[in-house]
Amino acid sequence: MKSNRNFTNALLGGLLLGTVALAGCQKDDADVCGGAPSLSGVTSTTDRTAANTSGNLADWVIVKGDNLCNVSKLSFNDVDVSLADAYVTATEITVQVPRVVPKNVTNTVTVTTAGGTAQTSYTLSIPAMAVTSMANEYAAPGQRGAIVGSNFDLYEVTPAKGKLLWNGTALAITKTTADSVYFVVPANATPGATLKLVDSNGKETAVPGRYKDDRNIVFGYDTGGSVWGGNTYITTGPTPAPINGAFLRVNQAIGAWAWTEFTVNNTIALPAGVVTNPNNYVLRFEVNTLKPFNANVIKFAIDGDAGSGTNTYLWAPATPFNTRGQWSTMTVPLSAFIKKAEDLNRPLHELKFLFHGDGALDADISFDNFRIVPKG
Repeated sequence: MKSNRNFTNALLGGLLLGTVALAGCQKDDADVCGGAPSLSGVTSTTDRTAANTSGNLADWVIVKGDNLCNVSKLSFNDVDVSLADAYVTATEITVQVPRVVPKNVTNTVTVTTAGGTAQTSYTLSIPAMAVTSMANEYAAPGQRGAIVGSNFDLYEVTPAKGKLLWNGTALAITKTTADSVYFVVPANATPGATLKLVDSNGKETAVPGRYKDDRNIVFGYDTGGSVWGGNTYITTGPTPAPINGAFLRVNQAIGAWAWTEFTVNNTIALPAGVVTNPNNYVLRFEVNTLKPFNANVIKFAIDGDAGSGTNTYLWAPATPFNTRGQWSTMTVPLSAFIKKAEDLNRPLHELKFLFHGDGALDADISFDNFRIVPKG
């Protein structure tokens, strides 16, 4: 019993000392933060000495000053920070800038404590929403479609707060990520339809391209054009499944620097504005890989030898390109093609499509609907 009594006394004594120590810490904090807060600047978490006057959404930063204890509110512009994730001392608040677009841009950081409010200048870079294209302009009615770009989440292009307009009629958004907006292609979809995204503020942004755009088809493989080697490479599927009738499938080994030409069309009538202003036009086509495109080079040439570099575009992915059996729309600016516009002063033109580059390629890649169209 004596030993138990001693243990109990020791335990109570330890708890009492801990309570006194805790009270002492709280008193010290109160002494340090006894006045109104003030802010001296903002630094990064990797360099605590250099003050920054600007930053980006989602940055980790340190807000510096005095009397910052018991902070009740911290805002960048008019966007409040979750203080549950902040580390606060009397002179520093370490926090992540919210990835939220402010409604009212003041270019300030504001701190509120029991002693008052303080503010300092700090400018955040607010990225714009970018809409790049439809992931597959030839998705069939009833299939899932996607619009790709960036910062869709920031601007709340969501099923609840955003809109997708299909030829001016609202179409349900099924899912949104930072870089994709998903929907189901309507049953009554017709070629040439245009799409727009509407953010939570009501701002409309046009989606480049048109649904099943069939203007100025260069290689369609149903009619027109020619394929070297006859119809060996022309197929209607079922592997992969077609999206618009016949398509070109290259399913063979392609040696390094072998001149492997599949398609040539010497009866192309370019849109009138291509020669005078190629910046306004693009080459679009659909591609489907069953094996990664990870070596060699695909060359496109207008009116000339694809090996000369004149009016030639080289597609050589820096990393393996792989659609994993799905059709995907690719876009190449005509400005990347046309280096000598004076060579295009003729009524009809020749376009070549071939493989010729370094590295042996085990190819299984399909193409369809090569078209030269306005980029908007």
